[in-house]
Order: sequence, then C-alpha cells, then structure tokens
Amino acid sequence: MSERRVWRGRLAVALPMALAGFLLGQMAAAGPKAAPTPKEPLVVAAARTVGVKRCLPMITAIAQRGTAGATLQDIIIDWDRKVPDSAPFFSLTGLGNGTLRAALTIAAIPSPAGCAVLVERVSYAPRTCSAVAAAELGGFPSGQLIDGIMVYQNPRQAGETYSLISSNGGCIILRRQASLNWTG
Repeated sequence: MSERRVWRGRLAVALPMALAGFLLGQMAAAGPKAAPTPKEPLVVAAARTVGVKRCLPMITAIAQRGTAGATLQDIIIDWDRKVPDSAPFFSLTGLGNGTLRAALTIAAIPSPAGCAVLVERVSYAPRTCSAVAAAELGGFPSGQLIDGIMVYQNPRQAGETYSLISSNGGCIILRRQASLNWTG
C-alpha cells in the first residue's frame, strides 16, 4: 500500500504564518519557477509544492477557472508521497466570496496518454432550480435523474454536466466534468 499524507492550507487575504513559512521554504528550495503568482489558486501552489508535474498544467487551467472570483480559499489534498508525479492527486477546495460559498474537487490521474480528470464544483443558489436552469442552462438537453434532481448536458463540452438539486426552496448546483484524456 502506498504512503499517503494529507496537506492542508488556507488562503484568506494572507496565508497563515506557518503555511507561509512552509511554502516559502519549499519555493526557495525549488527555485524561482516555484513561486506562485499573486492570482494563482492555492491548489496549484500545493500541487507544485508536493511534486505534481505531469498533470500540473491541467490542474492550473481547471483551478484558475474554478476559483475565479473567490476571495477566500482553503484546501485539503491527498497524494502519494513516494511517487507524486506518477500517482493520483486529489483536492477539495473550499471557496468563498462575501457570504457565498462553493466547493471544488479535482481528481487528476496520470495516464499513458496524459492525464485523466474528474472535476466537480458544488454551489447553492437561493432560488428555484427551474429559475437557475432558465437563466443559465438554456438550450442544454436535460433529463430527470430522480424526483428533485435534473441533469443538464453542455452541448458544447463533452463530459460536462450540471445537476440541479432542489433543496428547501433553493438549488444545489453540481457542475461536473470528466475526461479520460485531458488535452486542455
């Protein structure tokens, strides 16, 4: 069984001192390329710090899009410490902006053809799911999974679905993308 460790970090307006010291020490040891840019998502810096390379461009592209607008981030990651660039990388990023919250998961798995990925972003809208669908998913084919859960397929992006889950007068939105061979 491979050794796994969980790395946890937090980004609000500034990183807590312990994490900042850890990241700065890791970045200094890795050289100038390892320094995160000011708008770089925390999950990207964490993946680079633990040694993920092959899937890092994919993680970067996904995280930049998935965390856009967030002013608060907190992450938990899971990886194989012995072979970080050849094994799966899993992350859960908590996102916030004002009173809005969302969660973003990224599962990146190196494969012979590149990287396989599963990304899910969960958020909540304080309006009905039919209102969310009308405003944001017009023209998307849909089907009912079970009562209270509608799934919409993005016609322009294979493997991308939006599941709208009715919940106490509001709507839980689960955006899911899967690719066995991510190409960017």
